[in-house]
Amino acid sequence: MKTTLSLLLACMSLSVLGQSQLYVLNEGRFDWTNGVIAEAPSLGVIDLATSSYTQITSFDSIAFATDLEVQGGQGYVCLENTIMKVDLATGDVLAEVALEGAQELALLDDKVYVTRGGLDPVTWGPLDLESHLVWLSADDLSLEGELPLASGPQYACQAICIHNGLVVVGVNNGWVWGGEVGLVGTFDPASGTYTEVDLGDTGKNPVALHELNGAVLSVNNGDWSSTSVSRVVAGETLEASTEVLTDVAAGCNASAVVSANRLALQIDQEAGLRLVDGATGLGTGEILNPDATSAYSLAIHPTNGMSFSGVTDFVTEGHVDIHDELGNLIGSVQVGIAPGTLVWGEAATDNVNEHMQHETAWPAGTYDLQGRSVAPHQATPGQVLLHVDSRGTLTKEVVVRID
Repeated sequence: MKTTLSLLLACMSLSVLGQSQLYVLNEGRFDWTNGVIAEAPSLGVIDLATSSYTQITSFDSIAFATDLEVQGGQGYVCLENTIMKVDLATGDVLAEVALEGAQELALLDDKVYVTRGGLDPVTWGPLDLESHLVWLSADDLSLEGELPLASGPQYACQAICIHNGLVVVGVNNGWVWGGEVGLVGTFDPASGTYTEVDLGDTGKNPVALHELNGAVLSVNNGDWSSTSVSRVVAGETLEASTEVLTDVAAGCNASAVVSANRLALQIDQEAGLRLVDGATGLGTGEILNPDATSAYSLAIHPTNGMSFSGVTDFVTEGHVDIHDELGNLIGSVQVGIAPGTLVWGEAATDNVNEHMQHETAWPAGTYDLQGRSVAPHQATPGQVLLHVDSRGTLTKEVVVRID
């Protein structure tokens, strides 16, 4: 017997989600011992209005996926030795190119910049590559340029971001155990120049980069026995300062910008997210979503602060937990195995809030997260409802099902 419950979560003024699409890149599961793809990587989307997940496409015969960027209704996907351009509406592959050691990507001025590194599947040593940063045409993914070792990163790279028109990469040599380095490199496409800054002994193994508060924050995992954050400022010269987080004995699995001056970090095997001050790189002592399961990936809604965490056992399932701005768990959506990258669709808005501001009164009734009137008895499990009474008080409700 299945019973539907309605949980009233809060009676409060709520800034709801006009932005209704969160894209999910699932890494799938590859049996490295037997060389078998147990579940292929896949790309899907969560409709936040209904808390439903739809798979867009599956990348059959590919062992793993590593990164995703979304622009203009198209997804650029980094997979095992491959970059693909996918139509997000149909799942059709619009372009595809082989690229050995492709790791992560970023978009700038009609180009796709890709970092490179990885393991040789035969020797299990690091790949011997002639360049660790290349760029492709965003139109057809044809190769447009690369930085050779003599004028670019000499070690394998992973993280990448765009900052003030510059391409910033994390140089970590991360596929040589015990040989990790800690460098942040900056490539200026206008001048063709590449510069690096050393993050110091405590800044080795940068695994994530975030543009925040006028600088780039690098999250560094060292040998996975600690986590540090470096603040890199790009000007005429690169300057970096690194702070080691206190009371941390593991690396960071996921990170995301929370606000204009804070970064959230998911420390391996910890519950909740540690917050870091963007101006200093120091931990604030605060914990976001303190009771949340450890996240493998993380996305923060850009207008209302709700957090979305990819959670997985890496073997049988994956799901995305949704927490409101107060840290309450308000929903969970089943996705594929190992949801490793979460990316917002474009143009995050707040259309229901705008509707409320432009009207003298919001009519009493029940609405979904896109401001559409709904009948409560027709609500589906996982759906979030907004109830407005005659006084204009807004109450948020999530519908769950108990088997």
